[in-house]
Amino acid sequence: MAETLDVAVLAELREAVGDDPEFVDTMVDTYLAEAPGFLAGIDAAVAAGDAGALLIPAHTLKGNSTTMGVMRLAEIARSLEERARGGSLDGAADEAAAARAELDRAVTALAAARAARWVA
Repeated sequence: MAETLDVAVLAELREAVGDDPEFVDTMVDTYLAEAPGFLAGIDAAVAAGDAGALLIPAHTLKGNSTTMGVMRLAEIARSLEERARGGSLDGAADEAAAARAELDRAVTALAAARAARWVA
């Protein structure tokens, strides 16, 4: 299983934006502001038993998490996306709970990476 946060991804992102840690701050803040909404969409889809409604929030959370180096959450979201594409929600409630817990761990890991100014 992947680590919670791959700091090297954030270091590469910092480099890609002209070595601007404040820009990375903004990107991470946006990610952290949006991720709970995607988790809420996942929870709602699972509660409704609607695999189709699960697809977009799981896919978007996967992509955004990968961009931010939040690798374990990206893996969980990928698995949820695959369930949605397959039309089966078996085990999705447990994965949704795991995603919420992993976001909590990512918040802590991102705070530490921010303190190090996104340097691996």
